[in-house]
Amino acid sequence: MPRLHLAGLLFTALPLAPAAAQAAIVHAAFDNFVYDNGVSMGGPNLLLAIKTQMPVTTIATRVEIWTGEQAGPNSIAIWSHPPAGNRPLAVLASGTWSMGRVNGWQGAYLTTPLPLNAGQDVWVVWGPINNAQSSVHGTGAGAQPYRGSFNGGATWNGPYQSLQWKFRIWTGTPGHYEVYGTGCPGVRGLPDLAWFGMPMAGGSFQIQLDRAVPGNFALLSFGESDTNSGGQQLPYSLAPFGAPLCSVLASLLVTVLQATDPVTGQAVFTMTLPNNPSLVGFRFYNQWFCLDAAANQLGLTVSNAGAATVGL
Repeated sequence: MPRLHLAGLLFTALPLAPAAAQAAIVHAAFDNFVYDNGVSMGGPNLLLAIKTQMPVTTIATRVEIWTGEQAGPNSIAIWSHPPAGNRPLAVLASGTWSMGRVNGWQGAYLTTPLPLNAGQDVWVVWGPINNAQSSVHGTGAGAQPYRGSFNGGATWNGPYQSLQWKFRIWTGTPGHYEVYGTGCPGVRGLPDLAWFGMPMAGGSFQIQLDRAVPGNFALLSFGESDTNSGGQQLPYSLAPFGAPLCSVLASLLVTVLQATDPVTGQAVFTMTLPNNPSLVGFRFYNQWFCLDAAANQLGLTVSNAGAATVGL
């Protein structure tokens, strides 16, 4: 698969910046790629709370769970644990993100870095979209106490203790990726941009495409803005050019041509970022443009878009 070196193609004159703190996972449960594909989240306004004890003193900056299958807004938070009651008490720090459909580690930066002490009991609280893949490894040894709320945490059901919940708590400056916007339909439905992994300086991750025309071609764009492209305000409608409901959602600085799978219509682009601390915190944006002669007069459909923040 082709590889794009971000500094060479996008950021030829990046200013030097102080080295950011190296990201690290400081606490995790079932930190692997194994999950129970038969379990999904359900119920409107659900908050799922997982009880855990911090093994080290740290400053938490990001929390992740394992999920996918759906696209939409999710929340993640760390709540305090009261001396009595065995339930989440109050939000200590939280974040939100727009999840992608590919199952993998997803999450958000905490809006405020959170100091935590070794031995401190806390609750990892996830607000999932309905029918999202559950962040469940399986059942058995290591299953944690968990509770559920449908009223914002005013009351909690449980506690229960039958499932092995997956989560990761980070410190430092990890990368981030999430999706936004909506594509336009083609002969296979809505082309869908998703990702696997995170954009980290010195590492690789995947930008994926689903539901394009099999055995055809698609362009993956890279840009530096989700509001402006070459002086044109975004989103920019392609309806005047014969592609109703299609819009450019990310600036077009660089494009990469990819062939789609002859059976599934999927495509995968593996992106490699240089090991350069000055990239940390930089944002870039992606969108797929799919050749689809039967879709409209322009013969083109587009996917939703993705927004990346580079970490270290």
